[in-house]
Amino acid sequence: MYIVTNTVHLKPGNADMFIERFNRIGKVETMEGFVGLEVMLTENTKDYEEVTIVTRWEDPTGFKGWMKSNEFKDAHAHRGGVPDFIIKNKTTFYQVKIRRKPLSAESVAGS
Repeated sequence: MYIVTNTVHLKPGNADMFIERFNRIGKVETMEGFVGLEVMLTENTKDYEEVTIVTRWEDPTGFKGWMKSNEFKDAHAHRGGVPDFIIKNKTTFYQVKIRRKPLSAESVAGS
């Protein structure tokens, strides 16, 4: 599995708008090779809000396909450069081997 983690520091008060834009434009879940997604918000920092978007892919090919898609281009189209409410953006990539798949709600309830 290929995991891509994008951590963005935003000026306070902008995280919900950033997440809404991602939900509206990203459409990452429609891409071939997509496995899963989490969007996490940390609000309790002094100087910024932090949004972490973690996507999981079958392999790097799926993620690279999304990066070449019109949806990716639309999601990252910033007229006039990077928006001023983004303080910092860091992306990390991990190639991992799955040793145990996450438990489903059904399997936990049946235990």
